[in-house]
Amino acid sequence: MVGDRKVYPVSEFNAGVGSWLARLPRVWVEGEVTEVRSQPTWQTVFLTLSDPDDGATLAVTMARAAYENLATPLQEGARVHAFGRPDLYEARGTFQLRAITIEPVGLGDLRAQLEALRARLADEGLFDPERKRRLPLIPKRIGVVTGSDAAAKRDIVTAALKRFPPARLLIFETTVQGPRAPMAISGALQTIAAQSDVDVIVLARGGGSFEDLLPFSDERVIRAVAESPVPVVSAVGHEHDHPLCDLAADTRAATPTAAAIVVVPDAQELANELRASRRELSRLLRSSIVRSRERLERERRLLLRAPLAGLVATGARINTLRGSVDAELRRSLAQRRDRLEALSSRLATLSPSATLERGYALVRREGRVLTDASVVATGDELEIALGRGSLAAHVDAVHALDQDPDRDADHDERV
Repeated sequence: MVGDRKVYPVSEFNAGVGSWLARLPRVWVEGEVTEVRSQPTWQTVFLTLSDPDDGATLAVTMARAAYENLATPLQEGARVHAFGRPDLYEARGTFQLRAITIEPVGLGDLRAQLEALRARLADEGLFDPERKRRLPLIPKRIGVVTGSDAAAKRDIVTAALKRFPPARLLIFETTVQGPRAPMAISGALQTIAAQSDVDVIVLARGGGSFEDLLPFSDERVIRAVAESPVPVVSAVGHEHDHPLCDLAADTRAATPTAAAIVVVPDAQELANELRASRRELSRLLRSSIVRSRERLERERRLLLRAPLAGLVATGARINTLRGSVDAELRRSLAQRRDRLEALSSRLATLSPSATLERGYALVRREGRVLTDASVVATGDELEIALGRGSLAAHVDAVHALDQDPDRDADHDERV
């Protein structure tokens, strides 16, 4: 007290005002972004909202983690809704809004519409787990519906061929952004699903803003995915993006690369499985023979100990048993022989020689197999192995993949 006055130090005054502001509820504030200030080392992002009608301004702060997770990056001049609590920065006595989230104007209504669509289609059963189909173990041909974005397409082709070299892909490039995209995407799905040898489809697109990915939440696209005659893998956006087509797809992959890994098997794992199956088949056959011999030996001993009157009956039992054992062995051998032939046929499709017989070539330099043109120099001597025989070649020019990103591998065909 100073005389009859109640006097507050600045810090105490600011603390008191701040405590009163903290009692106010969280609110939505609409304004236009006029300034955004951020540094990589700052834990807080600062921006200013202004009222375009009378020029009033409001300082806004937001935690960096929340700012970086916004569905739509903020741009100066954008009209937004900021949700947060009034706050006072006590060190400077600055009034501000501590924001929790910020959305473009109209985004809330759009999200509400998408949620209503999701609920309606869920009621129809389009997202039921019972509708999900298993992907083929070894697909005959993989359909890929994507945009002209070279990165997403290249990720799928590269990952699929690396994991399973005999993989065959059919690429369908279409519009994946803007008002025409839903019709284009649904049409592409129907066209590629109509190909007789396509038995799985990957619907892929790289990352983008919430608005960029809206075509993949369009009802036409969702129904095209749900009605596809073959299983569909959705690989749209990044891991945190969840367009509604994910719910209708038979499988969801976080990225285009992950989708390629999902749709093709690991060739090395298949070869290992075949070798293990052969070993198991041999073990089972040996075990079956040993058990049969032991049963015959027990019957023989019983026959030797049996009275003369029972010899005829015991002999009949032995003949019956021998016939049963022979039939069991033949049946077991036939079943195991069929499985071995199936596994051998599967392995044959994976062998390098089979790949060469289909018209592909194996290129070596100094005995090492080449997979990347960028490691070859003009003037190098190469050996090219074909299905029958080999060729010696001299490199006159090198065309590396990164010099022509839109050019696909031999497996990349277009509808």
